[in-house]
Amino acid sequence: MSSSKTDPPLRVLTPRLAESRPNIPSSVDRKTGSAETVDTVSHEGPPSPHGRGAAFWVVFASLSLMALLSAMEGGIMSTALPSISRAVNAEGNYVLIVNVYVLASAAVQPLYGQVADLWGTRWPMLSSITIFATGSAMCGAANDIATLIGGRTIQGFGVAGINILAEVILSDLLPMRLRERDQFMGFIFLFTVLGSLLGPFLGGIIIGGASWRWIFLLNLPFCGFCLGLLFISLKPAKARSNDDRTPLQKVKSIKYDVGIILLCASVTSVLYVMAYGGSGAEYPWSHPIIITALVLGLLGHVLFIAFEVSPWCHNPVLPMPQNRTSIAAYVLEVLQTLVSCGTLYFLPLYFQSTLAVSPQTSGVLLLPFSISFCISPALGGGLANNSGRFRSFHVISFILMTITMGIFTLLGHDTPLSATAIIGIMAGISVGLPSASILAVIRTALPNSLETANSAFALIRSISTAFAFSIPAAVFNNRFDQLLAASTLDSSVRENLQLGKAYQQASSDMFNTQAEVVGIYELSLKLVWQILIGVAAVGIAASLVEKNLEFHPDATTDEEFGLEESKGRPSNKSEVRMSGMNT
Repeated sequence: MSSSKTDPPLRVLTPRLAESRPNIPSSVDRKTGSAETVDTVSHEGPPSPHGRGAAFWVVFASLSLMALLSAMEGGIMSTALPSISRAVNAEGNYVLIVNVYVLASAAVQPLYGQVADLWGTRWPMLSSITIFATGSAMCGAANDIATLIGGRTIQGFGVAGINILAEVILSDLLPMRLRERDQFMGFIFLFTVLGSLLGPFLGGIIIGGASWRWIFLLNLPFCGFCLGLLFISLKPAKARSNDDRTPLQKVKSIKYDVGIILLCASVTSVLYVMAYGGSGAEYPWSHPIIITALVLGLLGHVLFIAFEVSPWCHNPVLPMPQNRTSIAAYVLEVLQTLVSCGTLYFLPLYFQSTLAVSPQTSGVLLLPFSISFCISPALGGGLANNSGRFRSFHVISFILMTITMGIFTLLGHDTPLSATAIIGIMAGISVGLPSASILAVIRTALPNSLETANSAFALIRSISTAFAFSIPAAVFNNRFDQLLAASTLDSSVRENLQLGKAYQQASSDMFNTQAEVVGIYELSLKLVWQILIGVAAVGIAASLVEKNLEFHPDATTDEEFGLEESKGRPSNKSEVRMSGMNT
């Protein structure tokens, strides 16, 4: 088990996939109107009292279990990553263990929509689980960083299909039942929350009581179990009546979006600079390789934006914001992800390096943050909706976030464990509160398509997650090496801690019992928290840029778009209830 954060795994719905999930039966081709047979479940014996056979519940249970596994990935890695990095001698490459998983998942998500259109969802889902299991086995058997990174990449390819196709399968099984579909997706979301809560604790338990390899190998029996259940219960879709293409012709018809290629390539280039550039890395900032990678990365982002707004882009990967409110919402999501992921990965590092606790205890100490972080989005969404003042709510949330990160700078080697629990709760609440309301703003800013809004939100979070780990890691590595060079430690100790090795030595008894080493960890982490203070403070400014959403008490909720409209007047899907939306 292994990814990026306690947030539930996000599903990026591509435009092609979104248009295949309209409010008409999924067995009807949206473009041609021709009928087709979609994936369904076998109904052996009499139907259930609720009109569903046993196989439906078997499929639903399998999807829920896979959601649980994918959600555990982030939390487990947060507490186990230092130990895993030390076991494979990752050195400065430890950031890749997280980043390749996130980027691989984001890169292939657009393909799964097309594959589902061509072959249905049964075999793509079975293949996705198999790919994820293969990657898990490869990670569990890894003896070096290259093999582990390869396994993590394969895991990312698999989990992308699992997350996307689960929702498509439910859409096929419950066509024309939007309310029921949302209810069942809500139940799956509960499993993702449960996985997020259990992840950090399980990561510490496994590292403390068994080999780190079981973090990945434990996925295998559950994947095999779900594979068997879905193979038996999920019926294959028949080919479209008007599609007589051969399998090879279908494969050739798959088109990979230029936008996602540009985005992933440019993000990878910038992440390379963060991982390998600087005083505490392989190359100095002035090295030609670092300068070239940075220029290519920035140029790639410019080309991505230019292509997305060009007439050649028919299905934008990321809809461009049309006004200052939508721009602010995008920025707020990036900033919130930076703070939440930075906390998730570097708070356990503080526990293990500065407080000198075991990974197992670290997992327990992270629970207050994880629990409050998973609960607070629901609380925040309710408060924002009830108050009807989203801008004010975001300002308050990011002020709390800034204060909490400021308190983090006071954490030291003598901080009581009880205090870390209280601070963890504060951090979880402050970074989790705005999650749901930011999504609401993005949905309102893109009122004509709920799926497009969800896709934009998920893609932003996926890409931001990679930066959210790389930026604090680069800050930590550079600061640590600066302090290490000025220390009086033996050369052998410095050699084992420099160039990114400090992260993997966090839970090593050989180093974290030395007062000077602990002090260097403490000061390096303090700079990380200070950077996150700045990130949260920018969030306050971005919140002030928003135009306030006004949800009125006499409004009713539109089921399809999640927007509120006044009673007694016709529905207008393109109209939003926002003050100055066109500003």
